[in-house]
Amino acid sequence: MELNKELTIIEEGVLQCIPLGSERKVAIKELSSLVDLDERSIYEVINRLRKKGIPVCAQRSGKLEERGYYIATNEQERSEGLAAYKSQVQDMSKLIEDIEAAELDTWQQRLYGA
Repeated sequence: MELNKELTIIEEGVLQCIPLGSERKVAIKELSSLVDLDERSIYEVINRLRKKGIPVCAQRSGKLEERGYYIATNEQERSEGLAAYKSQVQDMSKLIEDIEAAELDTWQQRLYGA
């Protein structure tokens, strides 16, 4: 892969370490070690790559050795990579609904009978 002028050196370095296809995946700890960045910075770089149109997906569940990042090469890989994010969005939407429905003035009375 040649250096894309739209990518920073750090983005290019991270991109070079992410395998094409879901057969092989790279864990965040390994990426961190390979490019000598902390994990939080790796997350930020991956999100910048995604914003630049690179289909970086992640397997976020299952056995530890099956988790990690990869670049989707077909629709099935993209769908599998998006499944955890879609589930997280549903969970967050439910959480928002629960907080919005909470009674600000009476929750303690209902909980403690005070």
